[in-house]
Amino acid sequence: MKKFLNAIFFRDDPAAGAAFGWLLSIISGFCFANTACLNWHFLLILRGVIIYENPLWNTLGAVFMILQWLSALYTLFLLSRFFLQQDRSRYKWIFWVIVLAHLAILTACAELDCFRTGGLFCGLLTVAGFNALCIRKHNYRWYIAAIISFLACLPGAACAVDLANSFDWLGCGEVAVNPFPPGWRILSVHLSVLFFAVLVFCDLNLWASAVGKRLREVWKTGCSCLLILLILTVTGTVTAALYQQRACEKALSDLENNFQREISAKALEKLYFQNRKTDGDFHLSMRKAWNDFYGTDNTVLHQIISEAAAMTQLPEQYRKQLLSSEAENFGRFFDAPLPADRRDYSPGRLMSLMLADLQIMRQAARFFNWQIRFACENKDHAKAMQAWQRSAVITEYLTHDTSLIAILVLVAVENIRLDGLEMMLSSDILSDAELSQIQQYMQKSAGKIPEINRNALHFEAVFANDTVCGFADGSISSAPEASGAEGLKNYRFLLPGLWYLANCNYRYLLEYYNVQSLCQVNAAPARSPENMLALMLLPALNTAGETLHALEMRYQAFNILIEAEKIKRETGKYPEKSPLTVTDHFSGGKLRYEIGSHKMREAFLRDREKVDGELFSADVSLDFRTGSVQGIAVWSIGRNRVDDRGLADITGEDGNRTDDRRALRIISE
Repeated sequence: MKKFLNAIFFRDDPAAGAAFGWLLSIISGFCFANTACLNWHFLLILRGVIIYENPLWNTLGAVFMILQWLSALYTLFLLSRFFLQQDRSRYKWIFWVIVLAHLAILTACAELDCFRTGGLFCGLLTVAGFNALCIRKHNYRWYIAAIISFLACLPGAACAVDLANSFDWLGCGEVAVNPFPPGWRILSVHLSVLFFAVLVFCDLNLWASAVGKRLREVWKTGCSCLLILLILTVTGTVTAALYQQRACEKALSDLENNFQREISAKALEKLYFQNRKTDGDFHLSMRKAWNDFYGTDNTVLHQIISEAAAMTQLPEQYRKQLLSSEAENFGRFFDAPLPADRRDYSPGRLMSLMLADLQIMRQAARFFNWQIRFACENKDHAKAMQAWQRSAVITEYLTHDTSLIAILVLVAVENIRLDGLEMMLSSDILSDAELSQIQQYMQKSAGKIPEINRNALHFEAVFANDTVCGFADGSISSAPEASGAEGLKNYRFLLPGLWYLANCNYRYLLEYYNVQSLCQVNAAPARSPENMLALMLLPALNTAGETLHALEMRYQAFNILIEAEKIKRETGKYPEKSPLTVTDHFSGGKLRYEIGSHKMREAFLRDREKVDGELFSADVSLDFRTGSVQGIAVWSIGRNRVDDRGLADITGEDGNRTDDRRALRIISE
C-alpha cells in the first residue's frame, strides 16, 4: 500500500508529479468536454440544470462532477508539492503579485460580466507565476520560450472566449463585437492551439530542469497513457462526427425528395416572387396611407377596429373616421393585385426577414370588415362587394408567402373575411349568382388547405436548415454592418464531440420535418442528447396545422350554410337537417347544424373612471359579453374537441377559452 501511495502521489519525484498533473488537467478536461458532448445531459447537470426525472442520468452527471473535482484537487496537490519543494525565498513577491492580479482581473471581469475571460487569464497567470518560481541556472531559455508561447496564445484565447459566448446565445449578435475579420479569428484560434502545445512543452522542460533533470526523466508512463487517451478520444469522436455527417446528408436528400423541391432559401424565393413585379415603394406608400388614416396614437380605434362583426354600437366620431377620405384613399390600394414587397432570401438572412407587410394586411382586413358592416347597414350591395373583393386581394397576396407566421396571418384574415360574409348573409344583400360564386370559393379554398399546409411545413424545414447551416458556415448575420461570423464548423476539429452533437441535432431537425403535414409533426418530442439544441428551433407546428384545419372546417360550414340559404330561397324554408354531409376534422362526426337561438360574442365600449386620490377623466376601453340571436348555424367543435355550440374566443368561468368555428346566418335579433 505504501508503495502504491508513493507511486500515486509521486512522493519520490515531485517534478514528475507536476508534469503528470499538468497534463492530466489539460487532457482530462478535453476528454471530459468531448464525453459530455456525446451526452448533453451531463453538461446541463454540471451547470445545475436538472431536466430529466430519470435518476440514472442525474446519478451519472453527479459522478462526472465528482470525478472532475477529484481530478482538479489531485492536480492541485501534485503541483503544490512540486512548488513547496522549490527555494521560494527570492520569489515571495511573485506570490503576492499573482494574488493581487487575480483579485484585480476577477473584479474587473465581474463588472463587465466576462467571467470566462477572467477565468482564462487568471489560469494562465497562475501558470506564468508558477514558471517564474521554477527558474534556475541554465533554464532561462525555457522560461523565455514559455513567455513567448503564452503571449502568442492570448489572441486565439480571446477569440475562443468570444466564440464560446456566441455559442451560448446561439451566435446572435455576439460575433459582431469582434473587430477582426473572420479569417484572422479562425487562424488565431488554430495557431493558439499550436502555441499552447509549445507552452506545455516549455513548462515541462522548465520544471524538469528546475530539479536538474531532462524532460524524458519526468515523462513517466502515466504521461504516455494520457497522450494515448487524447489520441483515442480525438479519433473516436471525429469518426462518430463524420458518421453522423453522412447520415445528415442522407436525411437532407430524403427531405428534398419528400417535398419534391430544394431545401434552400432560393426555393422559398421562387415560391414568394413567382415572376411577380416587385415594388417596395408601393408598400411604403400603402403604409403611409394607413398611418394617415389610422394615426399613430389612437388606442380606442386600435381596440375596436378588429370587432366589426361583434360591435354593438359604434360612436359617431369613429364611424366618421372609418368613412373618411383618408380611409377611402387607403382602400384604393387594394383595387388591383398587390405587387411583391422587397425581401432578401439570401442564405443566412431568413432570420432577419421582418415581414413588415403582414401586420398591415391584418389591419386592412379588419378595416374592410367595417366597410362591409356599414354597407350592410345601408343595404349598399355595391360597397359591400367592393370591400369583400378588396379583402380577397389581401388573401391572394398572402398565399404567395409560405412562412408560418404569414400562414397564421392568412388564417386570421380569412376568418375576418368570413365574419364579413356572415354580415352579408344576414343582411340578405347577396344575389343567387353571388351565393353560388362564394360557395365555389369556399369549396376551392377548403381544397387549398393541404397545399398551404405543405408549403408552411416546407418553409419551416428550410428555415431550420438555413439557421443551422448559417451558424455552421458563418453566413447568418443579424447585423448588416457586422464584420461577419467565422462559422462554428471551422472549429469542428478542435472539439469534435461538439461537432458530433451538432450533427446529431441537425439530423434530428431534418427527420423532424420529413412528414406530410404540420399536424403530423410530433407536438411534444422526448428530450434527448440528439435533440436538445434542435428543440430551440422548433415552433408549435402541430398547433399551427390544427389552426389550418379549423379554417378548413369553417369554409365547409359556410359551404353548408350557403347551400341551406339557396334551398330557403327556392322553397321558402330552411332544411331541418344539414343539406350536405361534411366530416368534422376534430370530432370525426358531422359538422353541427342547428336552427334556433344561438349565442354570439358582443363587444361594447365602456367608460371607466380612474380614481387615485382625485377623479380623472373617463378612460374608454373595450369590453365583451354574450348575447343571443335567432338564426341558422353550422359549426365545428374546434381544436379543444369540446362542443361550445359555435362560440369562439370567449373565456368561460372555468378559465378555458372556446374555439369552435362557426358559420352563422342571423334570421332575427
